[in-house]
Amino acid sequence: MTPRGFLEAVLDHWPAKVLSLAAAAVFFFFYRASTLEERDFSAPLRLEIPAGLAVSTPYPRSVRVTLRGRSESVFAILEEDIIVSADLDRFTAEGDFRVPLRVRRTGSALGVEPLDVRVEPAELRLALEKEIVRTVRIEARLKGQPEHGYELAQYSVTPMSVEVTGPRSAVQSLQGAGTEEVDITGVREDFSLNVPLLRENSLVRYPREASVLFRGIVHPAQIIQSFQQVDVISVDLPSELRIAEALPTGSISLQGEQLQLEAIQPGALRLIADCGEVRRPGQYRLPLKPDVPPGFVVVRYEPRELAATFVLVSKEGGRP
Repeated sequence: MTPRGFLEAVLDHWPAKVLSLAAAAVFFFFYRASTLEERDFSAPLRLEIPAGLAVSTPYPRSVRVTLRGRSESVFAILEEDIIVSADLDRFTAEGDFRVPLRVRRTGSALGVEPLDVRVEPAELRLALEKEIVRTVRIEARLKGQPEHGYELAQYSVTPMSVEVTGPRSAVQSLQGAGTEEVDITGVREDFSLNVPLLRENSLVRYPREASVLFRGIVHPAQIIQSFQQVDVISVDLPSELRIAEALPTGSISLQGEQLQLEAIQPGALRLIADCGEVRRPGQYRLPLKPDVPPGFVVVRYEPRELAATFVLVSKEGGRP
């Protein structure tokens, strides 16, 4: 066939041939698209922040990554080989900025084709403020109660203060740095433990200490307890005399260790009237003194004195 005849054959019915080629291309494209797989995972977001500035608005710590490609390639890529970052280095002053996210492939993701990588969100709106450093006091947070009969007498944290750094507004508003909760439930003796510092604001960092040493001193609980219906008794009363009235009862308030106070039995406490100075019948007012087991402090007691009438005892033991 001559070149002229070949050209005429090619151009013969050319619109139909162009449409056929276009349709074939479209079919090929859809075929290729239908054979591609998608895979989703979360990737950490890296921020490249200029020195002297800090992000002052909350932002996602991870983003959603979608990989689209051949099944055998997509699922062979390690998640850590897709690196998502936001470059803020070009900003030099405080302000609000829109920053697109960048994707970089490394390791198992290099040379994989076809591979489409999508990130959600595709950009972030971030505010930058001047980064400042400040020292604040550490405040321990306690949870629970010691074992019954014991108390946390005192505690300390070492160090007592910590250096914090972050955006100006967040750092200046800090009243202190808290610890994670220290559980003192059921303790009955001195203890110490390392407690992490609590980051209530994710924009604020502790560049030095991440934890503190907590020391607790536990003592038996000291309480004041009141005892009622305490007997009043007389001592050193001459044998020929007796008290005409029935003796009253009183009350005593003691301070001491809780468990020891709770163990006091009825009758262990008394109010004593010393009748050694009574020599003849008559009416007397005698001071009362508390009689309690050792180890307790008497806070108060009632009555403070006994008003009594003393009479002679008949020889037969009856009234004179």
